Amino acid sequence: MNNVDDTSNSLKTSPLSSEDHPSLLAVIIETNPQAWAQIQDQITFKEAIQALLVFINGHIAVNNQNQVCVIASHPDSAQFLYPINKIDPRAGTTITTTVSEHLSTSTYSIAHAQSMYKQFRDVDEAVNKQLKKLFELNNNTCHDSNTNDKSSALSGAFSLALTYMNKVCAISQESRMRSRILVLSVASDLDAQYIPIMNSIFAAQSHRIPIDVCKLSGSPSFFQQACDSTNGVYMKIKHPHGLVQYLLSAYAIDPELRPHINLSTQRDVDFRATCFITKRVVDIGFVCSVCLCIMSIILPTNECPMCGTHFQKDAIKKLTVSPVVQPPKKKKKKKKVEGQ
Repeated sequence: MNNVDDTSNSLKTSPLSSEDHPSLLAVIIETNPQAWAQIQDQITFKEAIQALLVFINGHIAVNNQNQVCVIASHPDSAQFLYPINKIDPRAGTTITTTVSEHLSTSTYSIAHAQSMYKQFRDVDEAVNKQLKKLFELNNNTCHDSNTNDKSSALSGAFSLALTYMNKVCAISQESRMRSRILVLSVASDLDAQYIPIMNSIFAAQSHRIPIDVCKLSGSPSFFQQACDSTNGVYMKIKHPHGLVQYLLSAYAIDPELRPHINLSTQRDVDFRATCFITKRVVDIGFVCSVCLCIMSIILPTNECPMCGTHFQKDAIKKLTVSPVVQPPKKKKKKKKVEGQ
């Protein structure tokens, strides 16, 4: 794929420079059926997956050493869609298998499969096959769960992505693999996962892994914080039918080139935090001096809900006392001296 364009020969330059390092892209898809049903008049789940696969294939086509992993963030779990792993019961180890071993059960026709580039075919078939299994399992167990839940196991998906990146980068140290994360988000009820998600964001920041967010609905504030702290791209998509154009124009740019390009990202970032007790975004709250837990209210036990530190009653009284507006002092009138 890299030798299709002969521009390097015409310019008498080497096709691969020392700075042309491969890239690992981790794509996290929120697959909550209830959240996707809310925006089905704008874009369907099938259309979004097709646009995302075009973007993934473009990432693979840029460099034949580029890698990708796709993770589904479901309401109750997070799992890999690609690559597919299975456990060998004899050895107890994880083995990565390609979907080409299961071509007979694929939804693609043989003629269509033969005309596709092998890496494209592997990713497309794996994602579609695993999504089909995921939703079939969801239909069988939906009566046992809350059907109005619009959240997703995003913190678990971030953990899977970061651990997979750490493993791949440790194996390919010579090629100096670069990593980044793209989140296709539709869920809105994620305040309860604020703590583990922020921990994942800090881990990505320490490893210099950009987090890009493509937001189709809802607007959690910590997504903006994640993109701002990791030098990622945050966009609230206004026209979801043009999703593939958004992905290829804003999210396909290499992180090394982004400082030199004027990206269409979120400028005004909401840095408000979420209360660890009520799970709501707060403007003014209390902070534990030991574990930095953020609270909008003080528990009746006068203890921190995270570390159990006991707060002094005198300190709580000073913090919870309501402000009192004092009337302005009246100016004393000057007495007139006799004879003046």
